[in-house]
Amino acid sequence: MTRVVSPFCPAQAKLWIASTDQPELVIRAQYNPSELQIDKEIQWLDHSERDNRMEPDQRDSSIQDDLEFGGVGKRTIQVELLFDGYEKGRSVEPDVVRLELLSTVHHPKRSPEELRPHHCLVGWGAEPGGMRPFPCVIVSLSTKYTMWSTEGRPLRATCTVKLKEAVLISRASRGLPSFGGRTP
Repeated sequence: MTRVVSPFCPAQAKLWIASTDQPELVIRAQYNPSELQIDKEIQWLDHSERDNRMEPDQRDSSIQDDLEFGGVGKRTIQVELLFDGYEKGRSVEPDVVRLELLSTVHHPKRSPEELRPHHCLVGWGAEPGGMRPFPCVIVSLSTKYTMWSTEGRPLRATCTVKLKEAVLISRASRGLPSFGGRTP
């Protein structure tokens, strides 16, 4: 029997989020999200006043332009991941814990540069042709549990993860005491 491959078939590859700081820490989507939106904000500043009394061909150098370019922001992705262990009676807590680890400060007792959550990569599909890996940090994580076993194990959860593009990251140093290269 010949298998027909269509470009519109559901993806067999799964979306994944992995730590670049700790490569063994990875979470794969149990079910791929139904959509993936990548947002990028381009800042345009409106000038509050404009003199519209002059004719267009009588330009005065004191008249301001309508808009001024203010810069380009980082891309963001928000993705909803569904974890379902109901049919197998399997807890989804290990999946949720891995996501929480990705958004938690790793190595809190090491160098000041490591006092931050994980630097991550998000990808979907294989190269070439798949989604190019998105270097990022987790900005927010929201977990909604919707089903439990009779023993109280969570069997179903939806996690909403918001990610912000980050190629290079550092720990903010404003107002933080120096400990001579040591962490408190």
